[in-house]
Amino acid sequence: MLRCGYVGCFAWLLVVGGVTGAAVADDVVGPIVGTVESTSAHVLYRPRASQTKLRLSVVQDGQTVATVPASTKPDDDFVAKFEVTGLQPATTYHYQIDELGPSPTMLVPADSAHHFTTASPARKDNRVSISFVSCVDIEPNGIWPEMDALDVDTAFLMGDTPYIDKSDLKTVRQKHRQFLQQPDLASLAAHTPMVGTWDDHDFGRNNGNGRNLLEGKPNTRKGFVDYRAHSQYGNGREGVYHKVDLGMIEVFLLDPRYFSQTEPSPVDPSKPTCFGADQWEWLLTGLRQSKAPFKVLAMGAIWQDKKNTETDDMFTYWYERDALLDIVKSENIDGVVLLGGDIHVARHLMHPQRVGYDLHDFVISPGHTRTITELDVYHPSLQWSLVEGWQFLTMTAEETDESAKLIVQFRQPGGVINRTVTIAKNQMTAATDRGAVDGPRAHWPLDDDFTNQSKLGDRIDAAPVHGATLKRDSGIIGGAVRLHRDQQQYLNVPRSFLDDNSAAYSVSLWFKPTSLPAHDSSSRSFLLESTAEGQPENRGAWSLSLGLRSADTADQVNLQLFTSTLQPGSLPEAAPTAISQGPFDTLVDRDRLMDQWNHVAFTFDSQSLSLFLNGERVARHPLPIPGPTSEFGGLIIGGHRNGVGRNFDGWIDEVSIWQRSLTQSELAKLSDAKASLAD
Repeated sequence: MLRCGYVGCFAWLLVVGGVTGAAVADDVVGPIVGTVESTSAHVLYRPRASQTKLRLSVVQDGQTVATVPASTKPDDDFVAKFEVTGLQPATTYHYQIDELGPSPTMLVPADSAHHFTTASPARKDNRVSISFVSCVDIEPNGIWPEMDALDVDTAFLMGDTPYIDKSDLKTVRQKHRQFLQQPDLASLAAHTPMVGTWDDHDFGRNNGNGRNLLEGKPNTRKGFVDYRAHSQYGNGREGVYHKVDLGMIEVFLLDPRYFSQTEPSPVDPSKPTCFGADQWEWLLTGLRQSKAPFKVLAMGAIWQDKKNTETDDMFTYWYERDALLDIVKSENIDGVVLLGGDIHVARHLMHPQRVGYDLHDFVISPGHTRTITELDVYHPSLQWSLVEGWQFLTMTAEETDESAKLIVQFRQPGGVINRTVTIAKNQMTAATDRGAVDGPRAHWPLDDDFTNQSKLGDRIDAAPVHGATLKRDSGIIGGAVRLHRDQQQYLNVPRSFLDDNSAAYSVSLWFKPTSLPAHDSSSRSFLLESTAEGQPENRGAWSLSLGLRSADTADQVNLQLFTSTLQPGSLPEAAPTAISQGPFDTLVDRDRLMDQWNHVAFTFDSQSLSLFLNGERVARHPLPIPGPTSEFGGLIIGGHRNGVGRNFDGWIDEVSIWQRSLTQSELAKLSDAKASLAD
């Protein structure tokens, strides 16, 4: 049995029955319920490819409570749009569409298939459930009846819905019509609000942006606007961004395509924009004003690096992404989550304390069955992934017993739930205590165990390798770890503790060497170095690197720094790349270090590295190419990235790392063994 209203079934049968192109162009589309908020609703309907006058009647308990006229015009591909205002919140209405004339003709009956329910504006003691899907083609799909069965409050189409890859207006409109005519989708959209944004394939070009589709994007935007019933379409002239307020959840539907590469970024005029100035201001204003407990920043692209040759992700525009997240953090905007699509892999990432609290980042793709295993790539924040088709995601915000939470589920047809993530509202509120905000991101006291004592918790506990042991009352404060070079001992931290592409950080530790690299030798020993993917391996990812090696003179040793930073792309549309910088040498007297405790620290501010020894700055090294740190996955303490081969010989204690560049006075205080981290 076809699951659709009679007009939708008729349209689908015309398409699949092999009717000529002229007949297909005359098909019915809709009715489609679009944006529905607490007091308003939007509906679109295309009865045929000719001009006519229509009337939508809104019915409650058998009584007509509102009527809205509309006309179909060739400029809009004969699609009528109805906007109904003045409705009651949290109320179910049926609707009827009549063709006007000497004798009005009912085209859509106000029956059980044609209704909508306005949103509740309540910010508490409420429940809202929504769904997201991306990458869906014009073909039968089990997701639509599954969403129907779940009775979601709004369904969001997150781009590549459908695949068009053309920018001539005739083709764009035809693809949108055929997509919306699919029976199960038509049945769902006749009573469930369906809105969304676009990604590259419905924007009009694979890896498309506003610059390389400059000539075609007015057509693809026109076709998108014709076949969506939204309350807003970008700034009214360009773009398709908008938002939907559902009380407990406010969804910001972003457009990373239309404006990208067309103007300077509002956060860095030397670089190209992704969102554009108008959308940027709209987004910041909306976030600052939002009263919803949960705020979803949703788009078709992903917020991280796809790690392929394409540039349509927010890693390419890391400066705009990071500026947005920094504003969320600095202005204490709570309840934010990220959502993307595009890559034909479903993923869940959690960026620890990125915005003053843990930032959850969901990728939902694909809605069809064509997966891309190569895009299931490593990221230090990755929690889970699944490379399977017919995937969609639900978010349910609810508050019971004064405890609000967001429940996120990765789903497939047949009631399959692949992953559930439950986030309590009180876990999505930024700390107001400056000590908690500015305190260390990582701190390994190395007294009684190898656990991390910062707010990142056991996520970054260190693990001893090859018998590295702690000895109580042997450190500068309490215990310390003893590392034997001849046994290749070290500590491994399995995950990153800094934000992606950190603009600043500081590292502090105490060390007491029992041997140093011999003069006139090529041996090296490392106090610490970052790893590529959280485990020892000989791959370049030395964003953090501090080691010791011999100097030209016998009485000195070289305290040597390296780093790896992002280098802007060489072309306007090129993604940034990681570039190694260093070595940065600092010569120190051997006698100053040997067999005694020394405090060493270094700071990074995207412009330079500074090295401090026992409270004094001993070197400042400007970076030949300024930029933030590149991605890394973990840390080796007492060795280099490969774990073995260049190990430190001696004692290490009180290792701490901050997500900011500490001042010289702060570092001087840390070099006082009696000073507390909280002082």
